[in-house]
Amino acid sequence: MPTLVTIATSINGSVMDVPHSKFVTHHHIQIYPKHSPITLNQTWTIVSSLDGVAVPPGYVNIFAGDDPTNHLCIDVPHSSTKSGTHVQLYPIHKPGGAPNQQWKYIPVGDNQVYIASALNNKLVLDLDGGGAAPQTRIQISDVGDMKPSQIWIVNAL
Repeated sequence: MPTLVTIATSINGSVMDVPHSKFVTHHHIQIYPKHSPITLNQTWTIVSSLDGVAVPPGYVNIFAGDDPTNHLCIDVPHSSTKSGTHVQLYPIHKPGGAPNQQWKYIPVGDNQVYIASALNNKLVLDLDGGGAAPQTRIQISDVGDMKPSQIWIVNAL
């Protein structure tokens, strides 16, 4: 069964957010202070091979909102492996997605993880510029040595 989560930065607890609840193709993803109660644009659905989806073992798809049938997931545009590429919402390519839509949690301790791309496990989700101000965009970057801007906390709802 897919898991509903929030995904928070370890820096200040701000969460991944779809700006203005605009669930459309090519829309960027940002961080924003967590709403209370949590809102749909700050909710993510995690799908894995355990859910009967053709995702490689150990990897997940991360869908925007609480319904993976909306087919919009976190995607690296054009399968870029260039550090600094902003991630976006994009329709899943097929059940299980393509490598640019598959992600792996790499534990770093204390319920914290890197979220690595199946394109290259050395590319992880990162905060643009290393900061955590509201509306900071999320990008892929070369993994650093415990860089706070690359460490995430995935919390089930």
